Amino acid sequence: MKTIKYIVAIFFFTSVLTSCEKEFLEVLPRGQVIAKSTADFRKLLDYVDNSRYSYSLSLTMSFVDLLTDNVYFDSVKWNTYTTTTEHIKNLYVFKNTIWTYEAPTFTNEVNWNNQYYIVSLCSSILSEIVKATDNAQLQKQLIAETKVHRAYAYLLLVNLYAPVYNESNAANTLGVPIINNPAALPPLVRSSVKDVYTLIISQLEEAVPDLPDDVNQFKHRPAKVSAYAILARAYLYMGNYAKALEYSNKALLIRNYLYDYNTIFTGTVDFYSNLIGVSRNTDEETLLWKAYAKNANTTPTNSYHILDTMSFNKLYPDFTKNPDGSFITKDLRRTLKFNAIALNRKITAKTATYVFDFYNYRYKTDGSTGGSACHVPIQTAEMYLTRAECNARDGKLQEALNDINAICMKRYKTGTFTALTPTDFQNNKDKVLERVLLERRRELFGRDLRLFDLKRLNQPFSHNLGSLRIEVPANDPRLVWPIFKPYIDMNSELEQNERSITGVKYFNSLGVEVPITDN
Repeated sequence: MKTIKYIVAIFFFTSVLTSCEKEFLEVLPRGQVIAKSTADFRKLLDYVDNSRYSYSLSLTMSFVDLLTDNVYFDSVKWNTYTTTTEHIKNLYVFKNTIWTYEAPTFTNEVNWNNQYYIVSLCSSILSEIVKATDNAQLQKQLIAETKVHRAYAYLLLVNLYAPVYNESNAANTLGVPIINNPAALPPLVRSSVKDVYTLIISQLEEAVPDLPDDVNQFKHRPAKVSAYAILARAYLYMGNYAKALEYSNKALLIRNYLYDYNTIFTGTVDFYSNLIGVSRNTDEETLLWKAYAKNANTTPTNSYHILDTMSFNKLYPDFTKNPDGSFITKDLRRTLKFNAIALNRKITAKTATYVFDFYNYRYKTDGSTGGSACHVPIQTAEMYLTRAECNARDGKLQEALNDINAICMKRYKTGTFTALTPTDFQNNKDKVLERVLLERRRELFGRDLRLFDLKRLNQPFSHNLGSLRIEVPANDPRLVWPIFKPYIDMNSELEQNERSITGVKYFNSLGVEVPITDN
């Protein structure tokens, strides 16, 4: 472990800064890498647990879905976000000014910083690993893995900090900076959305030939199946459904396992505390393991995927309520993924919090040594849902429903789900697509993918702050995260996202529109 830490630390401390300006890039990995052999680079790319998922190639983003209908805050919860997490409050109510807290020690925004750490680390590896010629085959594989990690980081960045991909204007829409050589401290000029996606696609396609087919026992190491899955997601976000179908098919040809939720809990009660634990390396649905940092600006990341109980019951409606107030569940995701229903089978709180992927539930085998962790793997169910959506859009309704049936047969209590056919939807393509997208929301809840779906689907939505209803038009400018103000202060060429014009409206419990302070 000491050797690995030393290799990683070299990225931070070997360079002599040539600029007195406090650049954002100065805190990212750059400069000469001490790793010399392919074995050194193997250790570097396997280093996914330092500080328990802080500064790791497996980091993904958190708090993304604050800007969606997948999160509900009451005023008590909302007011817990202060100082370094004050932006969470402001994002949730779609204020214009987000970064209202300032302090000398508050110099980084977690999502941007973590993903550009990955981008810069990968760029440095790619420039240095050409010197490691002791094992040509392993060298090619490591280069391919690095390209997958970098492509995935860019896919997250461009979807959070830029508008949705639109072929008609992607070449003229601000994306995010592309950093190929962090050691040179390049200016942070934002590349176009089109250029960022072109890089993502090319990096993944270049990686595929040199990767093993499957992730096998090392789920954090990208494989062909991982690259295919990310390509499927990227093309789906681009609206290229033919390509998304192609790559989701390729991923599922390699790995298509779905757990039967009737068999993943102990005893006779389907209850989240009764989940049988797996580790990241034994999860058979995983195509590439990713995780949140153990915190996001000091706030636990499992604490914001919350629904009020009315919305929870509406999203997962397959249950029967008894006269005594207890529930008989058909959809096991209700009781295994959320803490809403107690052992007495009654809802005893006003909210339902998603807990499935947290370290002490489904992933309890990994434990919590060194801190908590929320696991956010790319998994097979997403590929089924991507394929189903593409087929539905192409009018292949039975093929689309076959994939929905495959998922639901594994998620519902045995004997309670009847396979769907196009006649259940009057052979109507739009109705089948609506069901597919609903199943996508249900199955992928808690993975911070809802915002990206709302943007690409051009959907309006609303969520509540207690009794205050916040209505958000489709692709409102404030669905794009703003860039952390200190980064712009340090790099004048880095352009901010426009947020001054918005169609967001606020309504009280009587349905009367009310103003809200916008700064």
